[in-house]
Amino acid sequence: MSLIDDIQACRICTGRFAATATQHVPRPVVWFEPGAKVLIVGQAPEARVHESGRPFTDPSGDRLRDWMGVDDPVFYDTSRVAIVPMAF
Repeated sequence: MSLIDDIQACRICTGRFAATATQHVPRPVVWFEPGAKVLIVGQAPEARVHESGRPFTDPSGDRLRDWMGVDDPVFYDTSRVAIVPMAF
């Protein structure tokens, strides 16, 4: 099993998610290849990201890419930009 698989399979916070209004199951969103030059550590993705499994596919992602001065192809190139949930 790879590090990505390990992170995606994590369910430590299942009880906390069950106590929320949406009661959804945790789904850590991981997006990287070893050796990426930039690491973004995020938290609490909104529902669109949780459903799609693709990080920052929401207005916060638009703002982040604008701040970074990169377009979607660069941002979503896993060999360049790594995105990992804060807990990991």
